[in-house]
Amino acid sequence: MQSDHRQLVEQYMKAWSSHDMDGIVAGFTEDCVFEDMALQDRFEGHEGLRQFAAAVFAAAPDFEWIPTRTFADGASVCTEWRMSGTHRGDFPGMPATGKRFDVLGVAVDEVSAGRIRLHRDYWSLATMLQQVGLMPAPEA
Repeated sequence: MQSDHRQLVEQYMKAWSSHDMDGIVAGFTEDCVFEDMALQDRFEGHEGLRQFAAAVFAAAPDFEWIPTRTFADGASVCTEWRMSGTHRGDFPGMPATGKRFDVLGVAVDEVSAGRIRLHRDYWSLATMLQQVGLMPAPEA
């Protein structure tokens, strides 16, 4: 069961990297909640998830989301990941810069009936903003 949950999470992250919208939503329950803690935003249901993914792909057409380590305990899955891309399109509050980003993060997923019911991402928005030139790096 736990390996099935890990495989489910790895499959939907692969769908993000290949920009497969149907593959992304297939991993989630229809009443899912997707929370991005860095962006302080919440997306509900398949339609909310599709809208968020479309905005991400428009902002970073080469977006990749790669799991590096995945742990499962019952219905909970925790994944360490790396997201990267080139900031070629505007994202709310973030005008396009054409610069690359490569950020580490962690996701926590709750699985119900073989699909993800709740997803939370934790990552550093400051790191991404520094990498794309929208925020100065801290002085050493």
